Amino acid sequence: MTLFTKWALLGVAAAMSLGATSAHAQVGLTSSLATVQINATKSSVLTVAVNSGGTQTLASLTDNAANPFAGPVSVTTTWDLNAGTSVVLVGSFATPAQALASGGNFITSAFVKGRMTTGTPISFTAFTAAGVGTIGTAGGSLTLFTQSAAGLAGNRTDNLDLEVDLTGHANLVPGTYSGTLNLQAIVQ
Repeated sequence: MTLFTKWALLGVAAAMSLGATSAHAQVGLTSSLATVQINATKSSVLTVAVNSGGTQTLASLTDNAANPFAGPVSVTTTWDLNAGTSVVLVGSFATPAQALASGGNFITSAFVKGRMTTGTPISFTAFTAAGVGTIGTAGGSLTLFTQSAAGLAGNRTDNLDLEVDLTGHANLVPGTYSGTLNLQAIVQ
C-alpha cells in the first residue's frame, strides 16, 4: 500500500467519523413550539314543531255548547341544553280579547280551551293564564307541560286537543272566525 493510499484511507475514515459525530450531535435536537388554537361550539337547542293538525277547522259552531275540533295537534318539543332544570311548553294568543276574529266580532281566549293529557292540564282549560317567563301573554296563555330537564337533552311528542267552548254564550254573531295559537317553549 502506498503512502498516498494510506493517507486517502485515513482521510475517508476521518470523514466518516466526523459525519457520524455530526449525526449524533443532531439526535434530540428540537424545534421551537408552535401551537394551533382549536375552538368548537355546540349551541343549545330548544325547538317546537307541529307534526300534524297545524290547521284546526270547525265546520259549524254551536252556541251554548262545547265545540271540539276533530283531531289533535301533534307537537314535538326537543331540547339539548347546558343549563336549566325544566322545559315548559306554553300556548298563547297575542291578543286574548280577540283570540278568534270575524270582522269586528271576536271570540276571546276565555272560550278557547286546550288539554294535553300527557302534560298539564289533562282536562279542557281556557287560555286565560299568565305567560311563563318571557313567553306567552297575560290573560291569554296556558301551560301545556313542564318537563324536567335533569338530563339536559331530550324530546317529547304530545297531542294538544282544542275546543271552542261557548257554554253560557248563546249569542255569537254568525261568521267565519279565525286566529292564531302560538306554541313556544322556555327553559327554566
